[in-house]
Amino acid sequence: MTLFEVEKKKFSGMDSLMEKFHQKLKNEKDRALFVELVHGVLRYKNLIDYYINFVTKKGVKDKRILNILRVATYELLFLEKIPEYATVNEACEVASKISPHLKAFVNAILRNIIRNKNQIEESLERIKEIDLKSYISIKLSYPKFLIDYLEESYGFEKALKILEFLNTRPPVGIKINTKKTNVDILVQELRKSGVEYEVNSHNSEIIYILKGNIKDTQLYKQGYFYFQDLASSLVVGLNKEDFKKAKKVLDLCAAPGGKTFNCAEVIDGFVVACDINDHKLDVLRENILRLGFDNIIVAKSDAEIFNPDFAGRFDIVIADLPCTGFGAIRKKPDIKWNKSYQDIENLHELQVRILDNAASYLKRGGLLFYSTCTLGRKENEETVLKFLDKHKDFSLVSQITIFPDEFKCDGFFISKLRKEGER
Repeated sequence: MTLFEVEKKKFSGMDSLMEKFHQKLKNEKDRALFVELVHGVLRYKNLIDYYINFVTKKGVKDKRILNILRVATYELLFLEKIPEYATVNEACEVASKISPHLKAFVNAILRNIIRNKNQIEESLERIKEIDLKSYISIKLSYPKFLIDYLEESYGFEKALKILEFLNTRPPVGIKINTKKTNVDILVQELRKSGVEYEVNSHNSEIIYILKGNIKDTQLYKQGYFYFQDLASSLVVGLNKEDFKKAKKVLDLCAAPGGKTFNCAEVIDGFVVACDINDHKLDVLRENILRLGFDNIIVAKSDAEIFNPDFAGRFDIVIADLPCTGFGAIRKKPDIKWNKSYQDIENLHELQVRILDNAASYLKRGGLLFYSTCTLGRKENEETVLKFLDKHKDFSLVSQITIFPDEFKCDGFFISKLRKEGER
């Protein structure tokens, strides 16, 4: 298995696990609470553990009991609609199924957290006065390396704004399929369905769903939209004139398909959409049929391995590559805890290797769009600089960092590079 395959699998692992348990819940409110609890605990794990450790002193060694306490503590700190007694009783009942004597232990810890909330908060404020980075690491719940990394990239004040925003809950984003409908028609249908929505100010073809299960509507089944955040839509959205002129576009890492579909809507030609995962390719094909596109060719290809069939054939190559995903923490809070600085280094090298292949697939005068859903200069600006140093026949046209706190979406990076020569 190549590093590319490993990273793609790691990035989707939590989603697959969530989906497995999510499908077992039939009640929509239960499903919503399940997602809230899992994401909430992951989002604020350091803060939750600080509360638990404050009252237990020696910590909790049994991971099963620790996770029961984490969920209950999250409810106590963040979910005001659930009565404290209900949270404690439920946690005790779950603990008793593991071992009857643990019921009293869990009860004592949670009662102590309730009684000592003010004292715990005061102790945390004292940490703020002594060591601000440690305070942020606990209060906002981020590993210290990530705080340092973003500070090195953007400065302390900007890093703090980013970290605060990445702890907010993301709405569901959909992109209108302009081959079938337009903004006015779709919003009328959303109103009829009782769905609460907001049209994005940066791209009116992106709509955020504030309330309602949009996937169960006929609008979804008829292919009037697909799921996409504003950030990833901007690869094509900010460069529509380039894509309109292109006849052949290659999307190297296409799944789940957003940028491929963006291309298919505007180009007068065809898109070759690649991925390494068979299941993702099947889902991609299903969505192509649902959306009604007839200008997309799906191909299994590993972006890390040079494909001679692609050499010199494309006007545009999209390389939205494996990355640490720090820009997507709102949707995938587990990223906080499953990445390290070494991952940043490894992925930077992987990105450069894949871009070496991407360069070979372009015609002379063609455009390479390199993008990531992460933040920090190593995987973004420095990857571009290293690529340009190796490929003197390329020049930088433009690049932009989509800061999540400014655009109110995922953090993202887009670089446009041109290969020398005339098409």
